[in-house]
Amino acid sequence: MNIHTEQRETTVTVVVSETSQAVAAASQTDEDVIIRLRRLDSSLEWMIHQFLVHAIDIKRGNLIDKLVAKHVLSSVEREGIKKLKKADDKVNNLVMMLRAKSAAEFDSFLATLSETGQQSVADVVRPALRTAGQTGQNPLQQLGKPTQLL
Repeated sequence: MNIHTEQRETTVTVVVSETSQAVAAASQTDEDVIIRLRRLDSSLEWMIHQFLVHAIDIKRGNLIDKLVAKHVLSSVEREGIKKLKKADDKVNNLVMMLRAKSAAEFDSFLATLSETGQQSVADVVRPALRTAGQTGQNPLQQLGKPTQLL
């Protein structure tokens, strides 16, 4: 009879646990939902940043010079990138500079990647932005900024 009682207590505990989870989920406020969505946005932005840092080939197709010609980068920014010795440092510097660019400049950057034989990189970023509902935005701009509620 003790075994039956223990099994019953376990069942009750599981039901109570599931019920408390349902109550917690039901009591989420709109602010909670907004905060969670903002965290997901930040995660996407961070993933795009990391992807670009690891996927861009800065030497391919004179990427930096083409970005200057399209007014995505200034000549001062170009010189800042070119003075760095390691390709990884150059790419990281470029991606950090892109954080300050407008949505139009970021889109021009993606187009320039395509023109320099790096279409596959742009083909990963564009659908990710579309899926997240962030088309027409520079996803890198939000990195490091505090999230605010609407």
